[in-house]
Amino acid sequence: MDFYMDDILLSDEFLVIPGLSEEVIIGAATMQKWRIKLDFEHDKAIVDPKVAKMQLV
Repeated sequence: MDFYMDDILLSDEFLVIPGLSEEVIIGAATMQKWRIKLDFEHDKAIVDPKVAKMQLV
């Protein structure tokens, strides 16, 4: 499934689980695949646009 993070198109597999406390939970494999970094100070997930561009080519 395709999804956007910070206006960057990414793609991965998802499981739909009703009743979770969060809308989306991103797993470690997805974070490693797209090199997503967590900024705990600002409570954000950061995607490197260069990595996304390389994967889509």
